[in-house]
Amino acid sequence: MTINPLDDVAPASNSLGAITDMGQKMYDLLKEIKELEDLLKKKKWDFTNLAEHELPDLMQELNCKDFTLSNGTKCEIKEILSGSIPSNGAIEKAKGDDKLDLEMRQKQCLDWLRDNNHGDLIKSNVTVPFSKTEDKKCNEFVNELREKNIFYNRAVGVHHGQLNALLKERVEDGKEIPYDLFKVFTGRKAIFVKGS
Repeated sequence: MTINPLDDVAPASNSLGAITDMGQKMYDLLKEIKELEDLLKKKKWDFTNLAEHELPDLMQELNCKDFTLSNGTKCEIKEILSGSIPSNGAIEKAKGDDKLDLEMRQKQCLDWLRDNNHGDLIKSNVTVPFSKTEDKKCNEFVNELREKNIFYNRAVGVHHGQLNALLKERVEDGKEIPYDLFKVFTGRKAIFVKGS
């Protein structure tokens, strides 16, 4: 039996081929995932366009409030009203003047809610990072946070569902809302009715 010491040192060419094959497979999968994500994004846009524009417009043109598909699923038009307040995440991602505009708009939105007796919709979250060995410090932080100069993040926001319910209620009651400030969108949307 002959032993070649180079067999243990240099990889066989078929091993290198297996590595490049796996690398190519990984690259191809990554490319396919990107293509599928792009396709999904386009399909979601197509769906939204159909649900919020094309179908409601056609149904209005034909004076149709609802219809039932051949499989028994009912589709109807729902009036929608939605507004928004810039999130802390959106503000953090923004740059330059856009960031300042979003910060200002968030503050104005929250001030309007407080000034109009809806401050209870505003939720605040404070996050303070502590290591595993700082349990005692963590338990005391509520009373000592500012005194100890501990780094923390404060997030203030309003749940979008609660905001939209408030805006819709005020419109239905004939009360004014700042459409521009909350970037209010009104329109119609075709929806499938549950239980159909």
